[in-house]
Amino acid sequence: MNIYLKDVSEQDLSLLFEFQNDPIANNMADFPARTREAFYQHWQQNIFANDQGIAIGIWRNNLLVGHLVSWVNLELATIDEPEVRLIGYWIGRKYWGQGIATQALKLFLQQYISSPVYAYIDAQNQGSLKVAQANGFVDVTPQYPSLFTKDNLLIFKRDSLKD
Repeated sequence: MNIYLKDVSEQDLSLLFEFQNDPIANNMADFPARTREAFYQHWQQNIFANDQGIAIGIWRNNLLVGHLVSWVNLELATIDEPEVRLIGYWIGRKYWGQGIATQALKLFLQQYISSPVYAYIDAQNQGSLKVAQANGFVDVTPQYPSLFTKDNLLIFKRDSLKD
């Protein structure tokens, strides 16, 4: 499987919009789809314009199949960890179950992220839970009880870099 990563460009947004507009994927992630206008605005204002953000496309055999993003979340900051970095990923549904997300996240962590890093994952999203766990993330939800507005949201953390 030929997986590689490269920066997300403006031209990629149309396909990434279609991936996030999939009702089955939205249900799995417990994340509502944005309208086209809101999706583009979100990417322009919150991702491309964020100096601390990273947006990387996941490519398989020269086809864009998803993306990875990372940003700093000040809500999780503590004295010991004043800058807390989160990651997120979205894979087009027709590419699920092929190991793409697991391999892409591994590459992303090796190439772009230094520890520690966190991920919010819906408890019902078994695929995403497996991807995170395969990449060394562990459930730290009990350490952050005040951050939840949804009962089914979990926080995973990866402390150390590992292959």
